[in-house]
Amino acid sequence: MKKILFLAIISGTILSSCTRIDQGHVGLKIDLAGTDKAQGVTEVSGWVFYTPGFTVVEEFPIFTQTADYEEFVVTTKDAAQFHVDPTLNYSVLQTQVPHVYQQYRKPLEQLQTSIIRNIVYDAYRITANNYTSDSIMGNRGEFENNVEQTLAKTLGEDGFKFERITSNLAPPKSLQDVINAKNTAVQTALKAENEVKTAEAQAKIAVAQANGAAQANIAAAKGDYEAAKFRGLANRELASSYTPAFVQMKYYETWDGALPQYMLGNNTSMLMQMPK
Repeated sequence: MKKILFLAIISGTILSSCTRIDQGHVGLKIDLAGTDKAQGVTEVSGWVFYTPGFTVVEEFPIFTQTADYEEFVVTTKDAAQFHVDPTLNYSVLQTQVPHVYQQYRKPLEQLQTSIIRNIVYDAYRITANNYTSDSIMGNRGEFENNVEQTLAKTLGEDGFKFERITSNLAPPKSLQDVINAKNTAVQTALKAENEVKTAEAQAKIAVAQANGAAQANIAAAKGDYEAAKFRGLANRELASSYTPAFVQMKYYETWDGALPQYMLGNNTSMLMQMPK
């Protein structure tokens, strides 16, 4: 019975002093009794045995981390206040994990809300101090690029890899109102210009249609004139062909040979007047 109890105690002690480093993480075995930071941190992997109370094992993830920081304010050279609501993607360089822990002696979760957060805020504040409000709005891409370069350099010096950041940069309300008014004026001008172009185009269409209708009327009038002229000539030609002899000939051609009859009282007589 005592042997079984002893084995149970030994097994429990072994299990409580053993841990496994997950994939995507770097393990650090830390000597709590040591005074030399460089000597007291050892990189480990897989199953790790340690002595509780004397050593501890910390895991540092080396995959991409996302830090969504609270909104803060930065000031430009002309004292304009811009709001920044950053979201940072970063990771710990695998080869620098021991260095990061030796330097700060904190797990990554705490570094993200303290050291890394301050690095991000300082990058924006320092960069904004080199710009006026107008130059930031006019060169926003350049401003963002300078912030990213500063972050990549500073984070790299501390053992972190910068991946990307979203700034969500917003100008002060007074400047935003000016920008909105300017955009509205530009849009109004463009609308007016488009309306003028539309009116000009419609006027040109109307003129073209009127010219077409006028040309069509002229052509129709010319046609009517030519037709009337032709009919007049034809009528004159026909009239000139009606000579007395032609009329007399037509008379004989259409005569049926019957003489006209006239009633004289109760007698009927035939009268025929021969042509002279």
